[in-house]
Amino acid sequence: MTALPEIESRFEVLAKLGEGGMGCVYKVRHRDLDELQIVKTLQAHLSTNESLRTRFINEARRGMKLRHPHIAGVHDFHVGADGTGYIVMEYVHGLNLRDVLAARGPLPVAMVGDIAVQTLDALAYLHDERFVHRDISPDNIMLMTSPDGRSFIKLIDLGIAKSLEAGDTMTATGQFIGKVSYASPEQFGGDLDHRSDLYSLGVVLYKLLTNADPFVGADYREVIAAQLFKPPRRFDDVAPNLHISEAVQQVIFRALEKEPAARYANATEFGEAVQQAFGVTASRQSPRTLPAATVVTGDTAADATQVSGTLAAPTLPDQTQVSGTAKAAAPTVLERRPFAHARSLAIALLTLIVLGAAAALWWQERASPAAAPQQKAGVVPAAAATSYGRFYAVVIGESQYQRFESLPTPVNDARAVAQVLENDYGFTVTRLENATGQEIVGALRTAAQKLTAADNLLIYYAGHGELLGEKGWWKPVDADFERTNWVSSSMIDDVLRDNPAALRILIVADSCYAGALAHGIDAETAAGAGRLAKRSRMVISSGGVAPIIDSADGEHSIFTRALLEVLRDPNRKTTDVQTLFAATKARVIDAATRAGYPQRPQLAVIAGVGDEGGTFYFVPRR
Repeated sequence: MTALPEIESRFEVLAKLGEGGMGCVYKVRHRDLDELQIVKTLQAHLSTNESLRTRFINEARRGMKLRHPHIAGVHDFHVGADGTGYIVMEYVHGLNLRDVLAARGPLPVAMVGDIAVQTLDALAYLHDERFVHRDISPDNIMLMTSPDGRSFIKLIDLGIAKSLEAGDTMTATGQFIGKVSYASPEQFGGDLDHRSDLYSLGVVLYKLLTNADPFVGADYREVIAAQLFKPPRRFDDVAPNLHISEAVQQVIFRALEKEPAARYANATEFGEAVQQAFGVTASRQSPRTLPAATVVTGDTAADATQVSGTLAAPTLPDQTQVSGTAKAAAPTVLERRPFAHARSLAIALLTLIVLGAAAALWWQERASPAAAPQQKAGVVPAAAATSYGRFYAVVIGESQYQRFESLPTPVNDARAVAQVLENDYGFTVTRLENATGQEIVGALRTAAQKLTAADNLLIYYAGHGELLGEKGWWKPVDADFERTNWVSSSMIDDVLRDNPAALRILIVADSCYAGALAHGIDAETAAGAGRLAKRSRMVISSGGVAPIIDSADGEHSIFTRALLEVLRDPNRKTTDVQTLFAATKARVIDAATRAGYPQRPQLAVIAGVGDEGGTFYFVPRR
């Protein structure tokens, strides 16, 4: 429920995404239009503050006047007689650049140039309309895909954009607006104009090219001091292995000049310099229209809120996938479901699928164990082993989050996986739905303590995931922004180390960044009956160290639907995990490609927990 009953009369409230200084942000479906939108409210306890109420109205009016293909729009706003109000905003389908960097690292120069020119096109329009955005950062630049497969960006979070006619640099309450690492020197005090946005974009471009910051410090005070008094760090110092031309570096360094007068005069001049130095030939395309399905993230800004969750990456030039996470910041989310392609693209994809299937058959024939030339790869006759031991499973589905966006499918996914493991494969299943971090760790320890040297344990998790540094985390429903309740990969490793008796352990993680749970080598190779007696510790991740597509149809995720199809095969036989994974992976890649957002599952060994090169088997109940 929201604080404003008027919202619920017009919209179906799907999720509360977070809170900021100005109010709450909700994902909603417009009841009459049947369209996903974002609603940002003015908190009731601020409704008596006339200056904040005025600011809220001005924000809405300014946003509604803006019409540009690279700027997310404002659809409507309302202020009640009691001073409470809300803004209805565009629901952006895409991925923010912070998440791109988290998974991919430095981006290709050509791609950064394309992003820069489009962003500058949007800024030129904003500045012509007498606005300064004041919070240009990777969080507020969303990456989409155009019909021709090229990068397409949208600038979001105009809620703290400031009319040039207002003139001041701080909010009415004295709060600093904008993120310190991307703020221009004049944002810390002084006259501020459109050239502040150009400086901030210069920092963004530096970050996209190097995955490093031009100004660093032990805390925010030192970062501010560096912004004010130190030159940006040399590219050779922060990214010595990257080859970035002198021309590109000079363009960015000019944008990072301390004095506004030394920077580019305007966004158009900056854009022309980028086109020349980066070799950009086209800047504006039409965005692909996508139906919706998950969320993005950012850091907390003065009065904006955005939260993140599971999401898929747009198709990027010369790359595989990108990333998504969760914190409080600015009000834009994304969701995705399959959509119709042009006929030519469909034909091309069909050709790729046919060729891929042929290659898979060739690979299976090559991978069959030499000792059993008549045997299909990965399929182990029941007579090949006297016993596979007992099978246990802990199946976890996390949907109803307290602080992050709720997810539509994980509980359904967990129920279906638990049912097929129990009914078709004879697992003893412990199922957790919307469990706390303590409940998850407790269930893992309890299950692991039951294991003997001949037993098997499968751990399935569906829910929000996060990547911090190189460590992967699961977010239980009680996860907060301080990570006090999160479940880390090291906690899971500890469970495995504390219970060395189990013969085989397999983790199946359907979440963002799930591949960070695996610290060992790739395990996508054929296995045979000779590996039965060896201990194995492996993890299947739904998208590697990248964001994933959440729901294609509101019932199951793309990954879990594919996994269930393979497990439910009416012709199933005793099969090793490599073979099961290969079939699942092919289905996921096909479905995700048709949805327009590639996703590539991974199978890998968990290092340091006693793996001996064995495998995990799925033995159908006879």
